[in-house]
Amino acid sequence: MNFDFAYSSDKGPRAENEDSAGLWRTSDGLAMAVADGLGGHNGGQFASRLAIDLFVNAVREDSNLDLPMLAWQIHQRIRQAQQDRPELRRMATTFSAVRIEGGTMRIVHCGDTRIVLQRGKGIKLLTKDHTEANRLLSIGKLSPEEFEHYPRRNVLESALGAPTHPQIDSATLDVSPNDRVFIMSDGVHGKVFLRELKDVSDDSATASVCAQRVAELVQKKGADDNYTIAAAFLE
Repeated sequence: MNFDFAYSSDKGPRAENEDSAGLWRTSDGLAMAVADGLGGHNGGQFASRLAIDLFVNAVREDSNLDLPMLAWQIHQRIRQAQQDRPELRRMATTFSAVRIEGGTMRIVHCGDTRIVLQRGKGIKLLTKDHTEANRLLSIGKLSPEEFEHYPRRNVLESALGAPTHPQIDSATLDVSPNDRVFIMSDGVHGKVFLRELKDVSDDSATASVCAQRVAELVQKKGADDNYTIAAAFLE
């Protein structure tokens, strides 16, 4: 299987970009990841970059990588860095990654970055946001209308490096030629609906064009955060 892949990332209105992303063609497939850091004072940037660097290093060394275990190891490395550098003690990061080999895609997820699969005429969200608002919505404490205007909508309940034990989700699924895979930070999915993402994708001949057009759509709608989208077209 061949891959066309690209990503776009921008700091938006913020002073610095705390998002990090990476896509790598491996000997037997593709690996891609997006991390959205938090903590300020360079902490978020440090945490997200560390997560991406550890991911790519692990992927290069082991094609049979245990992705949930890797996410836990990233969490521990961030916690250790917090002890070594007290000024970064509040840093943490979301982390969503995929590893595609042949017709199989493995995913791992923590936080509110999102992994999306487009196939044929459909597009599907593969992850659940680990946020207070999403938890309350799932148990019926918030209606969909209340969810849209919930003042703590972006409050995370899980992140790598956070003081509490992170929730790390994983899954394995089949993929096929002509599928398209996206990973995006909340700066993108907070502005661009899935149906809009599909429309942009359908009108884009390449992953690079798609990523750039999504970024332009975020800008048009008024970016209020860092925003990152990684795209892979399976061929």
